[in-house]
Amino acid sequence: MKKKNRVGLISLVITIVGFIITLIGIHSGLLKSQLWYIVLAGFEAGTIGGLADWFAVSALFHEIPIPLVRRHTNIIVNNRKQLTDGVVDLITNKWLTPDIIKEKISGLSIAENILKVLQEPQNKTRAIDFLRDILNRLADSLDKPEVASLLQKILKDQIEGIDMATPLGRWLEKSVKSGDHNQLWEMILETAQRTINDNQTRQILLDMVKEKAKEYKSEGVLKRAFLWMAEKVGALDESSIVNKIIESINNFINEAKNNPNHQVRQRFDKSILEFAHNLTIGDEKTHNIVNDLKKKLIENTDARQLIQGILTRFKSTVKDELKSNDTSFMVLLINYLNGYLDELQQDKSTQQKIDIWLKETILKLVSKYHHEIGNMVRQSLSKLDDTELVAQIEEQVGNDLQYIRLNGAIVGGIVGMVLAIVKLLLPSH
Repeated sequence: MKKKNRVGLISLVITIVGFIITLIGIHSGLLKSQLWYIVLAGFEAGTIGGLADWFAVSALFHEIPIPLVRRHTNIIVNNRKQLTDGVVDLITNKWLTPDIIKEKISGLSIAENILKVLQEPQNKTRAIDFLRDILNRLADSLDKPEVASLLQKILKDQIEGIDMATPLGRWLEKSVKSGDHNQLWEMILETAQRTINDNQTRQILLDMVKEKAKEYKSEGVLKRAFLWMAEKVGALDESSIVNKIIESINNFINEAKNNPNHQVRQRFDKSILEFAHNLTIGDEKTHNIVNDLKKKLIENTDARQLIQGILTRFKSTVKDELKSNDTSFMVLLINYLNGYLDELQQDKSTQQKIDIWLKETILKLVSKYHHEIGNMVRQSLSKLDDTELVAQIEEQVGNDLQYIRLNGAIVGGIVGMVLAIVKLLLPSH
């Protein structure tokens, strides 16, 4: 708070003390010259002027308990509403009108000033932290069910209008002719061989043979008798049958492995080529197969779950990349931001476009929400009670008002002495 100025009080004390001393000196005979009557008139008028201005200044901020005039004191508090309305009107309709704001910002280069601020290291850090916070908030919503549904809808809308059959046919035809699909053949055959030699598969086959033998027995007495005799003489051994089946399948797989010219593989490849050719030439029946498959794939609930899983993993990856400035993503983001700021610093044309957009936006907001300036001022003033309001105003202008009291004493003294001199110069009757 400002140190309170006492010049008004000091001036009033000086005039009162001067008036008393001069008056005593004249009445005691110590001061006999006519000059002292002029000085006495000056101190008297100065005292009156100082007291009058003290009352006027004090009446602004405080209640003066003097009958009749009391209700005209404490002016700021008693006229608070009118003062508030006046301040709001002054700010909104005089100092900060839309035209004045437009005039003030018209000469500013907002983009240039923003770039200068952003070039400071601490502000760059704040900008990066701000971007990280926004990206974190966006990442938090990535795996929500509605996002997965939206992506599925977008995917459906995009894929529905795309001809996938013809490119698929060309790709299949090219893959088969170039032998690119042979690797897939080898993987399928290798997997099939591991599966067929698995103990669990062997047990499944054994159970199937036993079940078929049981069904065969149930078909008649002769068949049952035949199988019974075969079992007795050892001609029917389920394990041997299973071993023969597995051995035959293994032989087939071994013949087909690493042999693109195998009869079965050649026939299968021929079927794929025919299918691919039909896709390429636009065969309606073949195209419908692909389109139905495409539709079922998109609309399947598993597709949404797949998208949901992808989004969840993507969210986790994004959150990890945003944890510090040393991750690959953040390094890329920071480098891009720094590069863009450097380019923009030199690109006056782009700065001008940004300036135009910012100024137009600001002016639109000012026109639309100009009344909020007055509301802000009114709300700020309403938060202060009477004591706080008076204290703040007095703190700002109180010292200057002290000089009004000083001037009152000085001017009153000068006027008093002038009148005394005039009276002395007038002829007496």
